[in-house]
Amino acid sequence: MEEKHEVEGKSNLERQKRFLIRFLYLASIVIVIFLFIKYILPLTYPFLIGFGLAWMCMPLTRLLARKTKWRNRNAWGLIVMLFFYAILSTLLILGLLELFKLLGSSIGSIPRYYQNDILPALQKIEDWGADWIDNIAPDLAQQYHDVFHAVIAKIGRFALSLSGSIASWIGSVTLSLPGIFIFFSFSMLFSFFIVWYFDKVGAFMRKQLPDRVNETMQNVHKHFKTTTVDYIKAYLIIAGITCVELFIGLTILGVPNAIWIALGISVFDMIPVFGTGGIMIPWVLLMFINGDFAFAIELLILYIVITVIRNIIEPKILGTKLGLNPVIALFTLYIGLQLFGIIGLILAPIITVIVKDLHDAGKFKIWKY
Repeated sequence: MEEKHEVEGKSNLERQKRFLIRFLYLASIVIVIFLFIKYILPLTYPFLIGFGLAWMCMPLTRLLARKTKWRNRNAWGLIVMLFFYAILSTLLILGLLELFKLLGSSIGSIPRYYQNDILPALQKIEDWGADWIDNIAPDLAQQYHDVFHAVIAKIGRFALSLSGSIASWIGSVTLSLPGIFIFFSFSMLFSFFIVWYFDKVGAFMRKQLPDRVNETMQNVHKHFKTTTVDYIKAYLIIAGITCVELFIGLTILGVPNAIWIALGISVFDMIPVFGTGGIMIPWVLLMFINGDFAFAIELLILYIVITVIRNIIEPKILGTKLGLNPVIALFTLYIGLQLFGIIGLILAPIITVIVKDLHDAGKFKIWKY
């Protein structure tokens, strides 16, 4: 009996040692990855961005070099990259000019909007609350007025500070423009060299990795392209459904330019986290405060209907397009959002599909069906 207990004790000790070794091994991997992401990865951002831009332009470069009489791929790569940067720079400059113009006008309009619209609405709310307090608890009327005046004063200070914050943000962005220019100059220069030597760089990197890793990377690359296209298609379908719902609802409510408003909100709806509520909720609140209760309630009902339909169809459409169970799609969306924010919400379903496809292809085994 003693020998049996001694053998069992040694077996338990060995299991504990193996568990501890595995735990320390995994913990060390997690720590190394964390340190790499936190300290090393930011230093490589210009080169990663340049590599990504070159990778995006390579299909068109190869196509032009293959289909035209001019077979010089380096020249085509230079032309494609210059054309790409010309379009991108034009869009960025126009967008920044419009943004600065909007923010510049907002600096003076926010206090004026507060005085002319928000403050009268708050005073209406104070009068409604005062009437209700007088009927229910007259002794608390003075305390109510004191609290509400403090709230109004705080909102007023926030409106004034918001104008100052916008002005300081514009100033800080202007001061950081030289650094941003240097950052993207390195990315652009690196992307030109990568386009010229893309195949050589790829071949060099593949030679440094084992054959099994190269095969896995090729599978990941193939699945990533397919999954990304399906992901974009899924959200375009969702945005289209939202646009149709908004157009029908706003047309019934008699809102002018319903089609353009619906298109704008549906595009905004494709931005994770913000969604339709980023425009609809402030619209409802503004109508409610200004006393248009009927229209505010109608807008609120429309928003609730759109939100309920979206929450039902989003996991289903994502699951159908990406080949995921709707429950798994919803779960990965939530986990990605909680762990990594907007980026996690976007990438979580794509990564999940890639892992699932590699698992189904027998590259590794994590779970059993």
